[in-house]
Amino acid sequence: MSSSPSALIASYRLHAASCIEIARDLEPARKLALLNIAQAWLNLAEQIAKNLDTVLVYETPANPPDFQ
Repeated sequence: MSSSPSALIASYRLHAASCIEIARDLEPARKLALLNIAQAWLNLAEQIAKNLDTVLVYETPANPPDFQ
């Protein structure tokens, strides 16, 4: 089962928001750990967004190289 990129971005941002919400009531060490996890979720969402803008095109060479 695959999700659309926009659904994944929204899901990852929601995970990050959940981490931030939970972190509010934690002691500093655990808060920092959870905020780092939230940042990782946001980084994943950003990477998906960047990948949507990336277009890879491979063109077969007209004259393939001779490896002999």
